Amino acid sequence: MTTSPVSADASLPATVPGRRSDAGARLPAVDVFRGLAIVAVVAHHLTGLALRHAEAGSTLSTAIAVINRSLHFVVPAFVFMTALVLTRSAMRRLDLGKYYAARIRTALLPYLLWTVLYVLFRVVTHQDPLAALADPARWQVWVQYGKGYFHLYFLLIVLQFYLVLPLLLPLWRRRWPFLAVLALAFALQFLVFWLNRTGVLSFRFPGTMALWYIPALTLGMYFGANEGAFEALWARWRGWFVGAAVLALAWYVPVAVSLLEGGRVSSVTYSAANWTFTAAAVLALFGLAQVLAPFQTRWRSVLVYLGTVSLQIYLLHPGVLWFLERVGFPGRPAAFLGVLAVYGLIALGIPVLIARLLEGRALSRWLFGR
Repeated sequence: MTTSPVSADASLPATVPGRRSDAGARLPAVDVFRGLAIVAVVAHHLTGLALRHAEAGSTLSTAIAVINRSLHFVVPAFVFMTALVLTRSAMRRLDLGKYYAARIRTALLPYLLWTVLYVLFRVVTHQDPLAALADPARWQVWVQYGKGYFHLYFLLIVLQFYLVLPLLLPLWRRRWPFLAVLALAFALQFLVFWLNRTGVLSFRFPGTMALWYIPALTLGMYFGANEGAFEALWARWRGWFVGAAVLALAWYVPVAVSLLEGGRVSSVTYSAANWTFTAAAVLALFGLAQVLAPFQTRWRSVLVYLGTVSLQIYLLHPGVLWFLERVGFPGRPAAFLGVLAVYGLIALGIPVLIARLLEGRALSRWLFGR
C-alpha cells in the first residue's frame, strides 16, 4: 500500500507493503518485521494444534508447549506495528472524514465479513450446530468480542485503536523520554488490570480489548511519532533490548507452561510476565528486522513478500489448519515433527497462493480491504 495522509492503505497492519519516511525513503524493516511476525503467528497456531495430538507429559509435548508459549508475542507484535504505521501517517496530516471512511471500508467491513464467513465455516464443519445461526446472543458474542473464530479478535483490537487514535495524537506532538513513556505505559496497564479485577471495568474477555495491549500500543505510537527514534535506541541499547527479551522469556515461559499444564499461577504474576515478555520481544523483533532489512538475499525477499500479504495469511491459515488437523499426525516423534513442518509450509503456502491469485482484483478488496 501507499501512504497518503491516513489513507485506506494504512488501515490494517498486515497489509502495508512498505512505508516511506518524509524524505520518501522506503522502510523495508516494516515488511521484514511483518514477515517474521506472520511466520511466528502460523507457528504459534500450528504448535497449539500439535499440542492436542502429542502424548501428554512426553518430551515432545513439553518442547512444543515451550515453543508455543514463547510465541505469545505475536498479537502484540502486530498491534505494535499497527500503531507505529498509522501514527506515522496520521502525524503528517489527518482528515477525520477520510480517516474514518477508510477505516469502515478497509477494516470494519472486512472484520464483519470474515466473522460471517468463519461462523458459516464453523457450522459447515460441525464445530457449531446450525441452530447457532439463529441465536442473536451468539452473534453478539461473535461480533462484539471477535469470537467468530479464534483469531479474529486481533481485528477487533485494531478497530478499537483506530477509533481512538485521533484523540491520542496530541499527546505525541512533543518528544517524551523513552524510559518515562515505557514506565507510564506499564503503570497504566497495571491500573487497567486492577480496575478490571475490582469490577470497575469488568471486561468479559480482556484479551479482546485494546486496553489489554497498552505497552505495545504505546511503544508503537512512540516510534511512529518519532521517526528515527527506534534506530537510534537500537544502535545504543541493542544489547539491553535483547537481554531484556531473553530474561523476560525465561520468566514468562515457565509461568505460561505451568498454567497450560494445570498449575496454580497468580493472575498478577502471569499478566506481569506476559506484558514484560511481549513488550521486550516486540522491540527485539523490530531490532532484528532492522538488521535484516539492508541485506539483499532471497530469505529477506521472502520475508518482505510474506509481510506484504500477512493479513491474507492471518485470515486464511486457521481454515487451512483445521483441514490439516483432520489428516492427523504420526505417533513417532521424528515423523510427528516432520509432518508438523510440512503442515506449516502448507498453512503458509495456500494463503500466499490465494493472495497472489486475487492480487489487484475486486474480490481482494472486499475480502482484505486492499
